[in-house]
Amino acid sequence: MSVEELLKLPFEIQLVLAAGYLAYRLATVGLDKKHRAADTIFQVFVYGTVAFAAYAAVSEKVSLSWAIVISTTAALMIAALWRAVGLRIFVCILRALKITRENFAPSTWDSILDARRDWGFVSVVAVDNVAYDSNIERLKNKLPLGPLELDRDGNVALYVTRIVEANGDEQYFQPIDEFGRAHLTYIPANQIKTVTVSFVDGSTTSVSGVQAAETADG
Repeated sequence: MSVEELLKLPFEIQLVLAAGYLAYRLATVGLDKKHRAADTIFQVFVYGTVAFAAYAAVSEKVSLSWAIVISTTAALMIAALWRAVGLRIFVCILRALKITRENFAPSTWDSILDARRDWGFVSVVAVDNVAYDSNIERLKNKLPLGPLELDRDGNVALYVTRIVEANGDEQYFQPIDEFGRAHLTYIPANQIKTVTVSFVDGSTTSVSGVQAAETADG
């Protein structure tokens, strides 16, 4: 369907499609690489229905502009609640009923990225067995780009505070040098053997470079 054909559709359908798509993107950002066309269509329809219901409830009480804002906001709020709380509750219920152990994330790396817990320390072991450590808790808050940069393809960029060579030798670093320059180290996913993450509460989890790059391979 062309843009011209979309613009000729009734206003209510345009609202359902636009608000539904925005809400779908919010609910699935980073998790939709394996979605089929049917997944997208039906989720847009579900969130669009929320927007239409909100529009129908307020359209006679407020101006058209406010009705559009309210209905779109309603769809986005439902999407945000699903992403922040609903999906986790759904997964917990299925696990409690022993239906599945699946966490419904595209990969193990994605589930670590989406964990709602603060990271205190990260160690990236490259394929040459050199470990790049970042003591996140001790880094300054005003570092460019924040203390750590990650993506769902498994690439990692971090401010290195220690390097452990394959033979066990250690080197310590300050991420900001005497000239005030911050040094960010980028390690591509295909050069990563293992990533170990320590959470602020003291627990630790790790993932291999192969798992971290699962999403990139589809």
